[in-house]
Amino acid sequence: MHRFLFFLLIVSTAFLLVECATPTQPSGGPADRTPPEVVETDPPSGTTMFDGDRITFQFSKYVDRDSFREAFQMEPDVDIEYDISFRRRSVRVTFEDPLPDTTTIIFTLGTDLSDTRNNRINSPYQLAISTGPDIDEGKITARVRDAGTGEGKRGERVVLYRYPVDLETGADYVAQADSAGVVSFNYLREGKYKAFWLDDRNRNRRWDRDREDAQPFRTDTIGLGRADELDIGTVFVTREDTIPPRLQGVGMLSEVRLRLRFSEEVMIEDDALLEITDTGGQFITDAIPLYVDEQDQGIILAQSPEPLPDGVSYKLQMQGITDLAGNTAESDVEEFPGSDEADTTFARYIGNDTRHGITPDEPLVFRYARLLDDSPDVLDSLIVVESQTTHSPWPHAEIRDNLLFVYPDGEWSSSESYEIRVWDEADMSRRTIQPQIHYEDDMGGMNVIIEEDENGEIEKDTLTYRVRIIDERGHVVRDEEMTGEREFEKLPPGNYVVKVFEIRDDSRNWDPGRVDPFRKPALYFIQEDVPVERGLTGQVYVEF
Repeated sequence: MHRFLFFLLIVSTAFLLVECATPTQPSGGPADRTPPEVVETDPPSGTTMFDGDRITFQFSKYVDRDSFREAFQMEPDVDIEYDISFRRRSVRVTFEDPLPDTTTIIFTLGTDLSDTRNNRINSPYQLAISTGPDIDEGKITARVRDAGTGEGKRGERVVLYRYPVDLETGADYVAQADSAGVVSFNYLREGKYKAFWLDDRNRNRRWDRDREDAQPFRTDTIGLGRADELDIGTVFVTREDTIPPRLQGVGMLSEVRLRLRFSEEVMIEDDALLEITDTGGQFITDAIPLYVDEQDQGIILAQSPEPLPDGVSYKLQMQGITDLAGNTAESDVEEFPGSDEADTTFARYIGNDTRHGITPDEPLVFRYARLLDDSPDVLDSLIVVESQTTHSPWPHAEIRDNLLFVYPDGEWSSSESYEIRVWDEADMSRRTIQPQIHYEDDMGGMNVIIEEDENGEIEKDTLTYRVRIIDERGHVVRDEEMTGEREFEKLPPGNYVVKVFEIRDDSRNWDPGRVDPFRKPALYFIQEDVPVERGLTGQVYVEF
């Protein structure tokens, strides 16, 4: 009898543990990458004359509770309080107030919804019911794309106001873009609407103009019939980076070697220079930015030609240091101390600045970890192999700061093969580089053609456009104006990004438009992975 009671106690305890445990997915086996799905709702979507006080979602797996609360919304914004409760794989939403009469109400689960392993749904899910005899049937679709890449932007929000529009209040409808950047407003009542993309950071459905970006579509007022399905086009989202990188710290690694730490990734331009003064502003010397640290690209190593001894404080001014968006660096450092530590840095080879290719009359440029004025081995040990002929030393070379320039003897010849061997003092050996030289016969071209639209809005020979062709390094290799058609020659083989946009007011930049007062965005086109092949001219047809 005692054994039987003990067995019941174990079973009961196990049952309670199962009931009270936080729901999780089973462990072991391959990683779970499948998103949750809605397998059933109560009531089902399309229900009319609904008079209940709750709806229920049944999922294919356990969902993360916080993500459900974040993803759930009711539309239009009817300002009704509700309570959310969870039981196993189902979620119940109970309304604390009656739903409005004769209204189509859409319950949306946005792409923030995930399971307990953070697998998010690919597209928003909608449950539509009506408290009247009919479900509204209007539909508006749009697309949100990145202006820099042309890719669809998942999760971006488009807001929809029903006229009369009051932008000081919350939007009537909010839709999130799916994984392809497509936005859909379904079950809409006939009438007039206004839509725009909104960076709704605080999720209050309202445009906070001082803190949030907004961009319009090319139409301001949308007239929607009872069962209309309208496509309002694409908004190309641009979040222009105008924040400069900040110099946050300067450390002396030796009496001449400086380590500069920035707030973000930075680049060294050709004219980069550091001016060092004493705390009273008296000029002491110019220092040279040497290279960006490969492991942390927010760090630059620099060198002063003159020692900066300990016991003295210095100030620094910069030029030619930018972030990846081209913003010039600014400083948060008032002053920094010098150092008496002797410098023992080798003339270490850093890399080939011309690794992406040069034309036949251009020099090859190699970067080192220190100034090279007192490193004669770098020049003396340079070897250029021209087909079967070895040149040592090569007479057409020079040193500038920490850069080694290797010039051709007139031009690099297409009938020769070249191998450059440069000295690396750090390991007392040579590095071998096979340069990439773009000869004219190896070049290709690209013919950009503006296509007219059926409505006659785009007249290719009357509007002026700017074309930007960007190579695989992210460098702009062409930035020119055109009208209806233009051929771009002498492009090295490879894949390019092509951007074409309408020019307004002689500006060199694209105008994304304005929401209020409304100004439609300028025409814009972007296409990635446009191939250029050796000896061929490809066609790019621009359809806005």
